[in-house]
Amino acid sequence: MKFLRETGFLALTTFLLLFLPACGNQYRPVANPIVSPGGQPQTGHFAWVVNFNPSGQGSTTEIDVSGDSNLAVNSMGVGSIAEAFPANSLALYVANKGDDSVSEYLPTLAGAVTTINLLPGSHPVALGSVQNTAMYVVNSGANSACPNGGSISTIHTSNLTVTNTTCVGLNPIALAQSPTNGFIYVLNQGDNSISVFNPAGPAVTGTITTANGLGKNPVSLTASLDGFWIFVVTQGEAGGPGTLDIISAGSTSIVGSVPLGVQPTFSMIDPNLNRLYVANTGDNSVSVFDATNVTNTGSPPIPLLAKVQVGTSPIGVAALPNGSMFYVANSGSDDVTVVSSNSFSVLTPVALPAGANPVWIASEPTSSKIYVADKGTSETTIIQTVNNTITQNIPAPSQITNCNVCALQQPVMIVTK
Repeated sequence: MKFLRETGFLALTTFLLLFLPACGNQYRPVANPIVSPGGQPQTGHFAWVVNFNPSGQGSTTEIDVSGDSNLAVNSMGVGSIAEAFPANSLALYVANKGDDSVSEYLPTLAGAVTTINLLPGSHPVALGSVQNTAMYVVNSGANSACPNGGSISTIHTSNLTVTNTTCVGLNPIALAQSPTNGFIYVLNQGDNSISVFNPAGPAVTGTITTANGLGKNPVSLTASLDGFWIFVVTQGEAGGPGTLDIISAGSTSIVGSVPLGVQPTFSMIDPNLNRLYVANTGDNSVSVFDATNVTNTGSPPIPLLAKVQVGTSPIGVAALPNGSMFYVANSGSDDVTVVSSNSFSVLTPVALPAGANPVWIASEPTSSKIYVADKGTSETTIIQTVNNTITQNIPAPSQITNCNVCALQQPVMIVTK
């Protein structure tokens, strides 16, 4: 069923564009097109914003890259908090922490949303996959299969059913999967550990703790592009510097560590330049590493290219695919720092709306736009990269359907394609 939907995507979208009338602003329980009638060409590019709703069902906002327009708002489950596409898939998956579910749909078709129920008490908080046959969901809460901690659930993408739930550590918050061997590393914040999950088992094959060299207070992890390494950001002792711990994918021990700034919180891989960026929230900096030259025998095991001073309390980094610049969202100073990828010099700050409190930042494939989730103002800010100016501040939907004076939902994550 899933295969037929995806292979028929282009023909169906062409039909929708040519023959269907516009839907206007009419509310529909599943999908609410705001501007367009639904179908969009597959060659177009989009940004999808997950909106958390403190008062009920969350949503996703679909933004057209070329027109800076809000194309559709789709209702998700309660407590929508994270989103991901499986590799080479058109289907978007959204984790709904509040009602123990995952929502799945084909966003550019404004199609029906399928609700995939997890075990009660699961409280999903993260999801991802480098495969097109499965989506993996990290559950922070205890459920009937794993009453003593968190878990990871596998959703089969062909029939949208949960095929297994495997126990991990306490309060897991993130995962990273090696594109080479498929092993998944689950970060357990509650017991300072990382569970190594083999989907082929499916089983946890090992646990990495401080006894194996893991630093204290791990907060983020990222897989290298070649899949040979897993990079773990740890905060260390309160007020002190953190560390970047490196795992050889498939192993259960730390093979090397390098120092970071104070209170690091976020990491990401630049797929174009193959660099690792780490946002150090506590000392207002970003550490940039050369991920093309990682070794378990070298000193250091990964070279530091630069440590760039940015705005106050950086929380996220987005690198342009063309390799020219990277952008840093600063939650304390309500701005975005633009940095040259060549010289590592700060080019300009871009002021966000007052009280923005950005929590996420993302680029899109054409390198023309940057998207910032402003949780404080309930908006998504769009920055035009040609001159680093703001083109739009798109508001999130209302917390209560069809209420024009109610508080808005809160953007918390953005993916682009």
